[in-house]
Amino acid sequence: MDKQYPAHILKCHPMMGTNIIKANNTLLSSAAGKELIDFESGIWCAALGHNPDRLNGVIVDQLQYVSHLNTRLVSDLAEKLAVDLLELVSFKQGKAVFLSSGSEAVEMAITLARLATDKPKMLSFSNSYLSAYSHMTMPRKTAAWLELDLTQCNRCPRKDCYSECPIVRDIDFSQIAAFVLEPGNSGGRVLLPTAQLVEYLADNVQNDGGKVVVNEVTTGFGRTGKWFGYNHYNLQPDLISMGKALGNGYPISAVVMTRDIAATVESQGFKYAQSHQNDPLGCRIAAEVIQIFKDDNIIQRSEQLGSFFVKQLRKIENPLIKEVRGRGMMIAIELNCPALAEEVFQQLYDQGFYVGCLPYASVVRFYPALTIEQRHIVDVCQALTGILNNLTKDSGSHE
Repeated sequence: MDKQYPAHILKCHPMMGTNIIKANNTLLSSAAGKELIDFESGIWCAALGHNPDRLNGVIVDQLQYVSHLNTRLVSDLAEKLAVDLLELVSFKQGKAVFLSSGSEAVEMAITLARLATDKPKMLSFSNSYLSAYSHMTMPRKTAAWLELDLTQCNRCPRKDCYSECPIVRDIDFSQIAAFVLEPGNSGGRVLLPTAQLVEYLADNVQNDGGKVVVNEVTTGFGRTGKWFGYNHYNLQPDLISMGKALGNGYPISAVVMTRDIAATVESQGFKYAQSHQNDPLGCRIAAEVIQIFKDDNIIQRSEQLGSFFVKQLRKIENPLIKEVRGRGMMIAIELNCPALAEEVFQQLYDQGFYVGCLPYASVVRFYPALTIEQRHIVDVCQALTGILNNLTKDSGSHE
């Protein structure tokens, strides 16, 4: 494929010149006949694999009825999905709203937290990826945001540093509207905050009248080996943003909230409407996704396969590997320099494996569908071992 392909798509991120024409579970096929095993599940969305027959059947069926409605009209499919999600997160009598993207869901949850508390500041980890919108990703250095560097906290040798560390000790929790937690993804770096730190921050924020907003857009629906990433911590959120796997690639996201949050913002006359809010097609798809997760024991499968995957990667003995990090099927290898990550990505691609790559962080990433076959995990680990061994030999020959 011509390196200039596609010629008429705005290049605002890296793109491969590969025309993918078909996908089945984790297998991608190109027009030129190249086959790839997808270790990114699309963009972390297709947790049930590409084109699952059961979900496709539901989509075709719903298309015969109604796909989209005006925001003043309502479908029982939205109410059913709201009940399903609220039961999953134990928000009795809570409420939900359904949107199109995870970025919208995070934005809305943060807006609602601010309205519900009327406090001036937000607290998060500086390594969190909260939204695609520039005013969420770039200016969090402003006075409205207080951020903790998770890389420093995770390296801290002290077990109980809160009384000694000025960064944490000096937080004025009375000013915090919400602690916005992305539980472990960190934009694909898989930086996992400790339970002690997360629970300390959440407890203090809530004790002072603030809220806990959890961004589960990536970490929700089995990605971490549990239903949600926050399930790895002893905390109860006030608002949760969901997306990606909720629609298995179909663009639907959600914000679920406690009864108290809903009552507060509704009493203030909060207004929000957009073109694809609570659309019946997306709601039916999401409800079926949840049911498939339950029927096929997908959460348990994610936990077991993720544990197997991490063990296989940690068996690779190579000096180019700095660290293997993982939780469920959210796995990253950090290498010793950025150039290595790009080279490993390209060589795996050449051998038929599509993985994630973050050169600036020296990370090669694996976020496959939770339905991936174990043999493909073994295959990619064998390929990775050979690539790293060859790179080690090459680097040694140039010394």
